[in-house]
Amino acid sequence: MQNILSSDIRSVLNKEVSKLEVLEDSIDKLNQNLLSVKEDIQHTEKAHLIMQKAAKISQEHLAAHLSGIVTQAVQAVIQKPYEFVCEFVERRGATEADLYLIKDGQQYDILEGTGGGLADVISFSLKLAYLLLSNVDRVLIIDEVSRHINSPIQRRNFAEVMSRLSSEFDIQLILNTTIQELIDVADKLITLKQINDETLIV
Repeated sequence: MQNILSSDIRSVLNKEVSKLEVLEDSIDKLNQNLLSVKEDIQHTEKAHLIMQKAAKISQEHLAAHLSGIVTQAVQAVIQKPYEFVCEFVERRGATEADLYLIKDGQQYDILEGTGGGLADVISFSLKLAYLLLSNVDRVLIIDEVSRHINSPIQRRNFAEVMSRLSSEFDIQLILNTTIQELIDVADKLITLKQINDETLIV
């Protein structure tokens, strides 16, 4: 009777030992998986940091190109020492671009403190910079590009800058304008006139 009991106990113990061994194997596999996941996380974090650094470098190069192109155009047209600044900043988990001007060490908001003419020059320059830095067809269609530039000298400067940049960078500019200085530098003109409620090409 005692042998039967000890045999039953031994059988139960063997089963429990087998279960423990299976559990230990499972725990070992889980630990190996956990280590692998931790390594993957570390690699992902390193890759993320590298990508952030690469993006920062790209943003700095882009900002320098934009700032250079726009600053040259602004100074050529306005004839004042404005420096255009494009600064990429992180806000609310996203990258945004702050655009502003600096003159004599003071910062100016493009739309609020400098007048519409300057904003026209900057807007045109940014569109031009986009064409130069991207892989799209170099055709730019613009409506009344310099309507806020009041000075005849600045309008003439702007027309000359547009003409020079168009030739230099092989960009086709198509303008809708009534400004004589821009009309004077055009290669081709299409004149539209309103006669008796009809628009005619003259």
